[in-house]
Amino acid sequence: MNLTNQFLIAQPNMPDERFSEAVILICEHNEHGAMGIRVNQLSDLDFVEVLAGLNIDSDEAVQNQPIFNGGPVNAECGFILHRGEKQFGSSLQLTPSLALTTSKDIIAAIARNDLKGEWLMTLGCATWDAGQLEQEIADNDWLTGPVDENLVFDLNEDKWSQALGLLGIKPHQLVNTGGHA
Repeated sequence: MNLTNQFLIAQPNMPDERFSEAVILICEHNEHGAMGIRVNQLSDLDFVEVLAGLNIDSDEAVQNQPIFNGGPVNAECGFILHRGEKQFGSSLQLTPSLALTTSKDIIAAIARNDLKGEWLMTLGCATWDAGQLEQEIADNDWLTGPVDENLVFDLNEDKWSQALGLLGIKPHQLVNTGGHA
């Protein structure tokens, strides 16, 4: 089972409160573990504050955009999911139209209004050791489903309900206890 480019959607009984109603895009999943970016929890920062913290001047045309909490690991590091074909110093191509970049050059490009296409910045990521994510799924902590790239870039906070909708599920249909058939 490879969950790269899948959504992880937290079940209502998620035991780790940090992931309550989480929607996580799995960016990498292999025999060593998994790494993903939470796309539905706003942080207290916005992009202008990030630029100020990095001493980067911005073009007046740059839209101030909210920043999301991507997960509890490396919370001081920026992770930018973006559309487009331009590659940066540390881009990981997730799909033909979606990449993840962690290098400062993409932040400077956004500040200059040089990044064409949608982007979403998070601070931090989520990681799992080998076998850990598979066990959490077996324990009914997570549902998995296809990624909807439009949902990734939607700034609406109710992405959890929308991600469940991709599976044909409404939140009220879920129960707080899991089981196995």
